[in-house]
Amino acid sequence: FDFPPYRYRVFVCEIHKECCEKRAPFSSNFTSTSHSTMGFGLPPQGLAIGVFGSLLKAQELSQTLLLAHAGIGDEGANEVAHFMATNTKLLRVDLTGNRITSTGAAHLAGAIRQNVALESLVLRHNHLGEEGGEVGLRTLCRAIRENKVLQHVDLRNNGLSGPLVAALLGEMLQGNSSVSHLELSWNPLGALSGQVLLDYLRQNSTLIDCQLTGCGIAEETLLDIARLLHRNRIAQGVKLEAGPWRVQLERGGPSKGLPASPRGLGGTFNGTHGEDCDPEGIPLPGMTSELLPSSAVISSERTAELREQLVNWKLRCLSEGRDARAGQEFLEILNHSEKALEAEVDGVDNLRIHLNCLTHGYQDRTLRYQSDADTMQADLRDRQRELEDLRAVQTRASQDLHLGREALKQVQEDKTKVERYWEGEDVACRTRLAEVQLEQEATQARLHELQEALRQLEEQNALLRSRTSTLREDVVLLQHSERHEN
Repeated sequence: FDFPPYRYRVFVCEIHKECCEKRAPFSSNFTSTSHSTMGFGLPPQGLAIGVFGSLLKAQELSQTLLLAHAGIGDEGANEVAHFMATNTKLLRVDLTGNRITSTGAAHLAGAIRQNVALESLVLRHNHLGEEGGEVGLRTLCRAIRENKVLQHVDLRNNGLSGPLVAALLGEMLQGNSSVSHLELSWNPLGALSGQVLLDYLRQNSTLIDCQLTGCGIAEETLLDIARLLHRNRIAQGVKLEAGPWRVQLERGGPSKGLPASPRGLGGTFNGTHGEDCDPEGIPLPGMTSELLPSSAVISSERTAELREQLVNWKLRCLSEGRDARAGQEFLEILNHSEKALEAEVDGVDNLRIHLNCLTHGYQDRTLRYQSDADTMQADLRDRQRELEDLRAVQTRASQDLHLGREALKQVQEDKTKVERYWEGEDVACRTRLAEVQLEQEATQARLHELQEALRQLEEQNALLRSRTSTLREDVVLLQHSERHEN
């Protein structure tokens, strides 16, 4: 965020002083913009939270809240969040250099979700990127994404680094339709984070200015981001040279704020003598007669018109006998400025030629890189097809292996069953064999007994046969003797 010239800034403080003196007795150092006093006379160590809340209460009708380098910390950020939540007048909040961490960012996120008027939030030179602070930063980014009126966010020099932080910032821009200016300079984002941010910016159509100085982002990535911002400027119909965001406050006189549409150079001079005007009542360059920033457009026609007015004024002074040296000095200044402008125009033309050369070179490199990318994409598609074929082969092999394992498991189960069966059969056979052996032994014993009995019978038979033979012989002799007797 670029402040207007220093005198204009002091004038703004004087306006706030006149407004706030009606509500609270501020220090006489109110107009000081020292970073150690929060812009209105607070001590370097800050105030107690209760007193600080009273000071915020006195600023309810102010459109700006400047607390640069006030040392308020996370507790003060919580007070500011309560102040912002329902304030419908506040357009700009500057909390530069207040040692605010992710905790304070989470407090501010709640206020941003509720606030419907804030246009600019400045949080540079704080500690939002400290280690472990991703949760608070994520909450802040989501709140900004949901806000519909916030246009300018300044997060310079907050130690933001890493692709995760870049993704959070990208998501904030991706879903937001109001933020047009984002300042991230001097945060060590790195090349990879720049590429992540670029991918998200491709889906954004509202951002027209993004400051990335000192972020360690590759030059080609910065050129791509610049091209996207240029596209957004054209789409929104804003000036192609649109730069840092500038606050526009409501018109209400010196005690109510600054006008939203200051008149340009060449407005009616009212002869007011002030610190921003010369003794003749002519405003400083870039300022109007009402001490406001000029919005006039410099052109050759306007320059010729001013030169003619100065010549007529000089002739009128000479005809009336007044001193015309001031008119001559203004003519010389105008001529000198015109020559300087012509030199600047030539420089711009040369710069435009240089940029055209860079653009053509960039386009040539883009075409070459695109051709290489197409070739690599074709090669990648071939590799992907090969990979798909290999995956199909692997799938079939896996299925076959699974079937083989199932078959092997079934065979092993059958083998186990057969082994158990034959083990039972073996036990039964062994039992039967033992029984047969016992029976054989019993049979052999019986056979031996029978053989012994047979032997005895044979002996008895032999004895009986012998006796029978003897008896037969005796019978024969007896019969023979009887026959002799007869």
